[in-house]
Amino acid sequence: FTPYAKQALGGDLRGVGLVQFASMALAGLLVPVFGALLDQTARTRGYLTIATLLCIAATAAFGADVAPGWLLAAFFVANVAYNLGLLFYNALLPAVAAPGGEGRLSGIGTGVGYFGTIVVLAVLMPLPVGDAARFPLAALLFLVTAAPCLLLVRDPRRPRGNGSAAAVRAAFRQLGATLRDLPQQRALRWFLVGNFCLVDVLNTAVLYFADFTASVFRASAAQGPLRLLGVEFAGDGGLRDFVIVLGLLLNGLALVFGLVQGPLSDRAPLAVMRSSGIALLVALGGGALFGGVSELGYALTLVVAGAYGLAGIWTAGRTVVVQLAPPERVGEYFGLYGITVKLSVVGGAVYGLVEYHAGAKPAMLAQGAQLLIGLLCLAMVRVPADRPATAPPR
Repeated sequence: FTPYAKQALGGDLRGVGLVQFASMALAGLLVPVFGALLDQTARTRGYLTIATLLCIAATAAFGADVAPGWLLAAFFVANVAYNLGLLFYNALLPAVAAPGGEGRLSGIGTGVGYFGTIVVLAVLMPLPVGDAARFPLAALLFLVTAAPCLLLVRDPRRPRGNGSAAAVRAAFRQLGATLRDLPQQRALRWFLVGNFCLVDVLNTAVLYFADFTASVFRASAAQGPLRLLGVEFAGDGGLRDFVIVLGLLLNGLALVFGLVQGPLSDRAPLAVMRSSGIALLVALGGGALFGGVSELGYALTLVVAGAYGLAGIWTAGRTVVVQLAPPERVGEYFGLYGITVKLSVVGGAVYGLVEYHAGAKPAMLAQGAQLLIGLLCLAMVRVPADRPATAPPR
């Protein structure tokens, strides 16, 4: 998206960073309310369907040949809908996972998600169409692959509210009680702050990976072909192919790491999150050190370590929430978790501004502060002893 947006917006990504910030901030305000509402109504699948279809429609609109403001508006709607959809999707995890097996299933879900990215790239990039035409096709693939979950998975919990208005009032009361109780929830409090910092870097990496890679290797590509594991990428088309190959490698490794980290997350989710944060530090440093200098070094650090960090934080984070949350309040806790995910947009705005004034590498290194703070916060978290992380025998 970002290389396409950068071209459409005349080379200036500040608008994308600010829209990312605004859309995630709005989602962050909405998710705790919707999380509590889920616990009252148990209408998780209905909310998920609405959010998914809205995101699909907005994604299809990216390619419309209208004013640049339309692209930013469509991005805003798609991002809000997508991130609300994540709340509803995550809240279904206890409905489809055996007790104690949430990490295993979360890891599979993470891996399948990255595999979906590989499928989209493999299907769309070879097509003889312009970039704008690929977005409606991507939206169609989104609809096809989302349909099984929307049609077949449901929340088995019984509604606790007596109508929508009563459910909303009860949701606000429940949310208020949880927020008042949060200062006494030491483990949850430290986890939410730590997750905020780590996901801040993840959101930035996902948004700017393609643009960062193209920026740091553009000069090298102009001087001669790029080489990775014996394969040459020559000229402007070669640079684009190089970015695509690295994107496929990133997502392929994230698929593998997600599957491996899932069972580990059932036993030690915090260890997986901490090691993932360290991996992201390696990825940031390697991206700045090897970007434009060594294709192999860049792939081994930013891509390999980044894939480990991406998969681990998403996989283990959801498992920690399930272990910290009482069963009857899982939607509410995922709502609070969603705040940390949605409001983790400082890095995206900072990247856009620093990249505009100082370049891509300083913008990448600027993300390191959040990672260090996040790792310190996770070091303070302990899973309650009465909710063991080990999966039961099957």
